[in-house]
Amino acid sequence: MSVPCSDQEFRPVKAKAASLPPGVTAERCWCGRLAKVKQVEDFSDQFGMKFFMCASYEHDPPRSSASSSTRPPSPPPLCKWFHWIDTEQPDWARQEVEEKHRRAWATFFEEERQEKARANAKAERERQIQKLRAEQARNREVNQKRMDEEAARGASGRRTRRQVWKMATVDAGKVV
Repeated sequence: MSVPCSDQEFRPVKAKAASLPPGVTAERCWCGRLAKVKQVEDFSDQFGMKFFMCASYEHDPPRSSASSSTRPPSPPPLCKWFHWIDTEQPDWARQEVEEKHRRAWATFFEEERQEKARANAKAERERQIQKLRAEQARNREVNQKRMDEEAARGASGRRTRRQVWKMATVDAGKVV
């Protein structure tokens, strides 16, 4: 068993009420009250471990990340005493933490795989769009050349018809 401590840095933040393990006697804190038993809930190296804490400390300590303006005022703790009952993490808790880590890594790798698949699909769409734009540009060039050639043929054909018409009118004017 560990030595009783008042250093709150070591005390877990998330804990739930628990029953006294068999073979362990109840302890009293520095203020003389019978200590209550808690079990660590947050997934850390102490998950599932039980500890005693002062019964006078009615409220769990506020999280350090919350600002003092957002949390409700609580009475000052009379005694910050706590004492670990378990010196090692139970097997079931260790397995649960390992399983949670395994699931978290599996989720991470799945999300990473999906992200790569989305990036590859986006790159493929971009390649298809670039290919389509290049094909459209070639088609525009071919159509423009065709239209220019037709316009040139049409212009030369009109010139030829004008020349023929002028000659015909000139010839017709001589005959008359």
